[in-house]
Amino acid sequence: MLCLFLFVLVHLVLSFCGHLSLADLVQMLSAATLYYLNQYYQQNLLNFYGNAQEYRNPKIFKNLLDQCYGKDWYTYTKETFSGPLAVIRYLGRYTHRIAISNRRIVSIDEHTVTFTVRDRNKGRGTKTITLKGVEFIRRFLMHILPRGFVKIRYYGLLANRNKKTKLKLCRKLTSSPAYKPKFEGLTTIEILNILLGKDVTVCPVCKKGKTKAVRSVYPGPFP
Repeated sequence: MLCLFLFVLVHLVLSFCGHLSLADLVQMLSAATLYYLNQYYQQNLLNFYGNAQEYRNPKIFKNLLDQCYGKDWYTYTKETFSGPLAVIRYLGRYTHRIAISNRRIVSIDEHTVTFTVRDRNKGRGTKTITLKGVEFIRRFLMHILPRGFVKIRYYGLLANRNKKTKLKLCRKLTSSPAYKPKFEGLTTIEILNILLGKDVTVCPVCKKGKTKAVRSVYPGPFP
């Protein structure tokens, strides 16, 4: 059985409108990445598995860093075909989704959990996998961020302290249009209708009648 370890994927969205060229920016990011990687190594915060265990040797790890510093880092960048909104939607699927939806869980018993996964050998097909309950929970918990981490962190012009000052000035200097929040003044139901592209109040059974809110139940402390 394949054993999965923690894998962290970081997306970086930049406001590219300064005096730096893309090459300069890539050089700065690569230098910062390798610097902090070395800091983590010196503090014994890195774990090495499989063939990478040889890097526990300081001399071998230093040689690896030297090779990385000597590389000409390349970043493939191009304008999106569908515009910036498509990028935000793509990132939103990572930042605003759960680890596994209920519909993918096929069965549960006292010791195992069976669920569906994408079968990459069959294109868009699916297959079922059965894991021990402890292993299923371990994999699920890998999607929970460590203490001190957040899903989205803003820097620079979008930092909380700059939103109402520097961001406003930047838009003025660059003659950028002022955008009105898309969902301002709308109810929760109206927002859901827009996001899902359908009327969520329509009965899923008869497809004719409409549901209506009778009572709101808010989260509270466990008994």
